[in-house]
Amino acid sequence: ANIHMEVKSVFDSSFADVEAVGVAISRPKKRLNQQHIGLLYLDEDASPQLLHHAWHHDLRKESPSDKYLWLDIPLDPINKLHLATFCELVYEANKDGIPYGICTDGTGFSDDGAFTAGDNHEGLTCATFVAQVFHSQGFIIIDFAGWKHRKADKKWQLQILQNLKQSGASEEHLEHQRKRMLSGAARFKPEEVAISAAMPNPPHCGEAVRKPAAQLVNKIVDHTNMLAQRNI
Repeated sequence: ANIHMEVKSVFDSSFADVEAVGVAISRPKKRLNQQHIGLLYLDEDASPQLLHHAWHHDLRKESPSDKYLWLDIPLDPINKLHLATFCELVYEANKDGIPYGICTDGTGFSDDGAFTAGDNHEGLTCATFVAQVFHSQGFIIIDFAGWKHRKADKKWQLQILQNLKQSGASEEHLEHQRKRMLSGAARFKPEEVAISAAMPNPPHCGEAVRKPAAQLVNKIVDHTNMLAQRNI
């Protein structure tokens, strides 16, 4: 399955042309083989904003940078507007940020946009943050239960634990993540969540998005290289 959905970039579009809301994805310099995802939406002044879960207790809303590619989502205009408004609520309701965690169990967002968790040490990744914003509004893009754990997931999770430790996360938080890792929590990659949001007929399972997700990564790498060549 090829990516039938259009992947947009600053070379062919403007962020302000997003239809109320979409998903944006990039490859940060400091993480060479990993993507970062956020929600691209228009605020009430019709200015493009990027809402993303940058790290442990670090939720950001900012103007999107040129390094992001973005994809439209198959929702009707009313639901897109609703989602854009909800993005604003999520930012306002979580000024202290959201914990970073490797397992989505028990996490969600209330109607007023506040992050909710069954346990103090539950959290989200940049990718599951985007998925749970969608899910909390009834747009279920991913079949969480049917998503398989991969061997490489644990390697990535170990790295996350290291990074959390270096960032000064509490011992309790680290211990909780460790337990989640050992119980075989699956990883949802940013490119897989982006494709799940953009593909019709959700919810999607891991197998269905694997190929288009790999194609999306190729586009991101090409885009990153093009930007580097132009020294933007």
